[in-house]
Amino acid sequence: MRLIHLALERYGAFTDRALAFRPDARLHVVLGANEAGKSTALAAVTDLLFGFGKTTPYAFQHDMPLLRLGAEIAATDGRRLSFRRRKGNARTLIDAADAPISDDALAPFLGGISRTVFCRAFGLDAASLRAGGREMVDVEGEVGASLFAAGSGLRGLTELQTTLEEEADAIFAPRQAKHRTFYQALERHETARRAIRDTTLRSGDWRALNDEIAAAAGQLDTLRAEQKDLAVARARLERLKRVRPLLGEIDALEQRIAAEDGLIDADPVWIERLGAALEQCRIADVEAEQAGSALARARAEAEAVPVEPGLTLRADAILAAFSGTKEFEKGGTDLPRIEGDAHKVGLDLERLRARIGVADLAALEANQPSDAARARIERLIREHRTLAAAEDQLARDRTAALAERDRLAGEIEAAGAPRDPAPLREALKPLVRLRERIDAHETLEAAIRRETVLLRNQAARLVPPVADSAALVRMPLPSPETVAAYRALLDGKARERERATDQRDAARRQAAATRDRLCEREAGRPIATWERIEACRATRDAAFAPLRDALAVGRSIEPASLAAYERALLDADRLADERASDAARVAAHAADRDRLAAEEAELAAAEDNLAGIVAEIAEGEVAWREAWRPAGVTPGSPAEMAAWLGEVESLIEAEQRLADQRIERDRVAAVIEAARAPIADLWTRAGLEPEPDLDLGARLDRFEARVATLTSRWEASLQTGGLLHAARAAVERLEAARVEAEGRRAVWQSDWLAALQPLGLDAASRPEEAESALEAWRAVPDRLTERAALDRRAAGIRRDREAFRANAAALVEALAPDLADESPAAAVRTLHARLVAAQNREARRADLDRRLEEAAVASRAATDGQAAARAALSRHLAGARLELAEAPMPEIEGLFGRLRARETLRADLFRLRGTLAGAADGLPEAELRAGLEAFSPEAIEAELARLALEAEEQEERGRVIFADRDRAERRRAELEGGTGAELALAERKAAEADLQGAARSWAVLRLAGLMLGQAVARHRAGQQDPLVARAGALFRSLTGGAFSGLAQTFDQDDTPKLAGQRAGGGQVGIEGMSEGTRDQLYLALRLAYLEDYAARAEPAPFIGDDLFSTFDEARTGFGLDALAEIGAAVQPILFTHHRHVADIARARLGDAVDIVAL
Repeated sequence: MRLIHLALERYGAFTDRALAFRPDARLHVVLGANEAGKSTALAAVTDLLFGFGKTTPYAFQHDMPLLRLGAEIAATDGRRLSFRRRKGNARTLIDAADAPISDDALAPFLGGISRTVFCRAFGLDAASLRAGGREMVDVEGEVGASLFAAGSGLRGLTELQTTLEEEADAIFAPRQAKHRTFYQALERHETARRAIRDTTLRSGDWRALNDEIAAAAGQLDTLRAEQKDLAVARARLERLKRVRPLLGEIDALEQRIAAEDGLIDADPVWIERLGAALEQCRIADVEAEQAGSALARARAEAEAVPVEPGLTLRADAILAAFSGTKEFEKGGTDLPRIEGDAHKVGLDLERLRARIGVADLAALEANQPSDAARARIERLIREHRTLAAAEDQLARDRTAALAERDRLAGEIEAAGAPRDPAPLREALKPLVRLRERIDAHETLEAAIRRETVLLRNQAARLVPPVADSAALVRMPLPSPETVAAYRALLDGKARERERATDQRDAARRQAAATRDRLCEREAGRPIATWERIEACRATRDAAFAPLRDALAVGRSIEPASLAAYERALLDADRLADERASDAARVAAHAADRDRLAAEEAELAAAEDNLAGIVAEIAEGEVAWREAWRPAGVTPGSPAEMAAWLGEVESLIEAEQRLADQRIERDRVAAVIEAARAPIADLWTRAGLEPEPDLDLGARLDRFEARVATLTSRWEASLQTGGLLHAARAAVERLEAARVEAEGRRAVWQSDWLAALQPLGLDAASRPEEAESALEAWRAVPDRLTERAALDRRAAGIRRDREAFRANAAALVEALAPDLADESPAAAVRTLHARLVAAQNREARRADLDRRLEEAAVASRAATDGQAAARAALSRHLAGARLELAEAPMPEIEGLFGRLRARETLRADLFRLRGTLAGAADGLPEAELRAGLEAFSPEAIEAELARLALEAEEQEERGRVIFADRDRAERRRAELEGGTGAELALAERKAAEADLQGAARSWAVLRLAGLMLGQAVARHRAGQQDPLVARAGALFRSLTGGAFSGLAQTFDQDDTPKLAGQRAGGGQVGIEGMSEGTRDQLYLALRLAYLEDYAARAEPAPFIGDDLFSTFDEARTGFGLDALAEIGAAVQPILFTHHRHVADIARARLGDAVDIVAL
């Protein structure tokens, strides 16, 4: 299908704009400047053929309902159609009278292509061209991917296929791995299934657990009440201990205040004012002394600076002259340089005159050529270079083309007729999946062996181990309910044992602590307990009995008996006295002994309870082992055996899956065995020698290698034939180009003779001579202008320097005759320095006089302030005691110090009473003092120690009770918080859903990757032979003969790769080509595909958008030739805003190109 006429009636910025395309042209170049509507025209072709979109960016000038496009198109069989397209939702095809045309009227002309295919395959711009070249590098020149991308315009296929395979592998693969989502979901499913069996809850356990929590709560309430009473007693004693030092300090301060009873009674405000008045007197004395010193210093400084009148009257004139000294000196430096530059310019003009060949400088200035003459000669010089380069290139191309034509003809004659491998490839198609089945059989065999070893190892790792996993089905194993019942029984008894152990340990610690206190107390001074006192009294009474009997009968008393009685009496009295004086220690010791007896009884009860629980646990464990005896298994704990049962069930399921894999392996093996006979027949047809010892996989590899060899030879033959046809066409094209170049050279020679006259050159002058003369003429105007400017600057500098000398001489004569021998600039600088010094001395003297006046005023003010401060102090003292008004300053300052010290003591006393109020918790001071009288410091410390011990005991009991309750509450929270069978069931259902989703995603990704790979392979197998040959011929044209065509190579994996065939021999892979050469190769593949498509279906026009914007002029010419080569089969339309592209097309193609102005 070809465009004959395109009407942009109302579209974008166009209104009633028409473009006509010559039907006989092999290439159409649409030339338009930037912003001329080139992009709009490109979009118009797509909207014309396939309809407007729902929204369009080209309705900015015309309303959407008014948008109109029209065209006349022709099919390859000669049929024509004139139609228009309007913006709308239905029946948008209309004729010239706006009557609707059938929507399928364009179908015969479009050949069934869609809008997307048209934009990708029949449209190409510079960016897509460059991206296509990079795509071929990314796929490393793989033939199928390169042909598919170039033909369809779709890029990134290899990366997309790799990405799909990686995503599918991340979901599932035969080899299990933790990072694959399918096996992650499978692991969650197995974990949830085991949790359903393990997690149960029974009503008896629940009631016992709640009763245990309630009992612990009651014990904690009782303990809190006891701790509250203990805290009240400790707080009262600690308060008394806290306020005792505060009351002592208060008593001491009151005694110190009472000692100052001879001072006057003055309020704090009067004392503060007295201090302020004393401070003001001290400040006034210091300021008066400083002001007097400052006055004397200012007077001496003013008298030391003399005032000298003089140069200040002529200050303006001196400053004006001084400002011109730098310009005067700069002029003296610049004048010789400017005169030298003017001389150099004159010499340059003289040299230019000699190079040009005129008589003198006046003639040089008068005979300058015009700008038009210089532009004309420059244009002709550029044209000469272009023509010379084109002529040289044509000569080289023609020689290379003749050699290539002869070489290819010789190769075809020597090669003979090759064998077409297509029948063998067709016969191999039914066995295309045989390689997959062989790999699948090997994979299954390896998986079966691996799973068998894995299951054997897994069964051996079980605790207790299982020797034969298959025998598990026949074992009389306890049910999960039985295991759960024993687990609940033994776990409950274990918890009771833990509680009993904690109670026993707590009782043991309490008894040990009490026993340690008793031992520690008894290790010091003996304690006067009632037992010891009673023992001493019994000893005393026993010693007195003999004495009493002797006195009753009148018998004399032995001294030893009397001494024994006296000792016993003294011991009994001493213990009684010690008990009275050490009452707190004795009471604490007695309390500890009572406590120890109670704690030992509690410890014995706890040990009895623990022993009973241990015996019950032993009975339960015997029953547990008896339940497993029929299965011949020595069980572990119920929790371990519950997990063991879950693992055993998993082993049984794995054994069933392994059996399914063995069945699948046998089925695949049967299919592979059935393929042996067809492979043997293909082996014979391919001409291979029989090798019965080879296995089926090796036979298939050898056969595929043989087919690849035959294919390579067949493709080489086809490629060489295509290259020979292209070489002959190139020789004819280059011969025509040579004749055209000779005509352009004759026209240029005529223009050259006429352009030499304005430069004064003869007709035999060559372009190099004219270029040298033209370069000299270019420099003449600038040199003349520069010389005139330098002469003007030198005259101005001389004038300014003479005026400065006269002004300086007048100032020196009037103000400083001693400077008459100095240079003008030095004399002016000296006058300026003297002026500055005189002005500084006058300013300094004025400043010092001002400071002297300020110092005198400050001295008088300081004297007045000193008298006022003393008067204010006298008045303040007279208001309290008249005799103090005339007292000396030291006496007044001493009185102030004593008054201030007394006020400080009063403030401290007030602060201490405030601290006491806070420490006393609001109790009055009298109550505090009464409490301190009732308790000595030693009694308070003893009582606090006893209360601390009792608090520790309560805390220990609280920890035990709280630990029991916390353990029970955590167990209840576990049962209530979602760790039961309901959560495990939800987890299993979620895992099942994830398994289904993973399987579905894996299937979609796997099928997409296989379909994409199959499409690329089918494209390679079905089109690469003729398509690569034609693309090679176009590639040779695009590279100007630098490459003779395309070749096919194979990498280490036998993957076919594209490579460029050098004209001089050798091959270059795509990754070794330059970026521009890769662009040419991609364009050659696209054009070859379009030609191939045109041979099979109705082709659409090929639209190129600034294709050659990155090409140089030579490559642009080759590209235009290639587009014209396919012009017989496909209509190529090139849009560009570069005028030189149109010029090159017209120069190379002549009438074969149609230049359309936009």
